[in-house]
Amino acid sequence: MSRRRGERGQGLLTALLVLLLVAIASALLATELHRQQRQVRQEAGGLELRALSDAALAETLAELAVDRNFAGVVEHEFARGRIASTVETLASNRWLVRAESRFGLRVRVVEAEVRRSGTQLQVVRWRRVSAAEAEE
Repeated sequence: MSRRRGERGQGLLTALLVLLLVAIASALLATELHRQQRQVRQEAGGLELRALSDAALAETLAELAVDRNFAGVVEHEFARGRIASTVETLASNRWLVRAESRFGLRVRVVEAEVRRSGTQLQVVRWRRVSAAEAEE
């Protein structure tokens, strides 16, 4: 009889050890899934921010194609964010467009140098403006 009692104790100890290992593995899996979910959300926000800045630039170029003296897009809601732009005249057929997009607390600013060639506008230079430059 005493031998069975010892075997039952050993079986209970083994079951508890297995449960502990399953709990640890579950916690590690949950942590990894949470990290990946946060990363996917950040990437999606970045893509949306890029799309918004492209929309601000496209809207500005469309207006500039019609009106050479266009000053820029007043900030307004667009999709799930906000967009705006300013236009600086560099020459009679060249402009510097600064397009800004906002999505949540994130901001993205791009600059494009544009020139008119005949009846078409061409982007001859494009760059993303750093956060430090954007604040100036």
